[in-house]
Amino acid sequence: MNLLLQHFYSLYKNKLVFMKKLLFILIVLMISKLHTAIAQCNCKFSSQQYVGLLEGEKGSAFQLQTVNGLKYKTWFTGIGVGLDYYTYRSVPLFLSINKEFLLGRNSIYALLDGGYNFPWYKREEGRGNNFISSDFSGGFYWSGGVGYKIAVNKNRDAVLLNLGYSFKHMQELQEMPLFCINPPCENMFEKYDYKFNRLSLKLGYQF
Repeated sequence: MNLLLQHFYSLYKNKLVFMKKLLFILIVLMISKLHTAIAQCNCKFSSQQYVGLLEGEKGSAFQLQTVNGLKYKTWFTGIGVGLDYYTYRSVPLFLSINKEFLLGRNSIYALLDGGYNFPWYKREEGRGNNFISSDFSGGFYWSGGVGYKIAVNKNRDAVLLNLGYSFKHMQELQEMPLFCINPPCENMFEKYDYKFNRLSLKLGYQF
C-alpha cells in the first residue's frame, strides 16, 4: 500500500510542476496582452496596495497584497500577488478585476480576484510531532467583495476600504516513520486537503 501511495505521490508532484509551468506561461501571455492594450486604448497605469485581516474557523490572520495593472474609465484590471498568513503561510498570485460606481468624488466598487495559491510553509520535523515530514502544495485561490473609495486628490488617488469573502486551497502529504524491527522499513503516508473559507477586511491605497 505504501509503495502505491509513493507512486501516486510521484505522479502528483509531476502534475504540480506542470501546473506551475502552465501558470507562468499564462501570466507572461497576460502581461503581453496588457502591454498591447496600453498601446491601443486610453488606459492608465494604476496600483493598489492592501493590508488586512482574515477571519475564519481557524482564527484570525494577517494579509498583504499588491495589485498593479491598467485603469480604463470605471474599470481596473491587474495582476496581484500577496502574503496570506491564515493557518499555513502562502503566496496567492491572481488576476484582479474592479468595477467602480461613481458617487461624486468618491465611489463604490466591486472586486473579484482569481488565481493560484502557492504554499510557503515548512512543518517542523522533530520528536514533538513524531518526526513527521510533509510536503505542501497549493491550489485555487479566489476572493470577492465590495468596497468604498475615498478620493484624496484631483488625480483620483484614493483610500480603499474593502469587505469580502476569500477562499484558499492547500494540500499536504505527510510522511511518518513507523516502528520497525526488521529493515528495510516503509514509512506511512497520509494526505490532507485544506479548504479555507475566510471573511476578508482590507484597507488600501490606490494611485
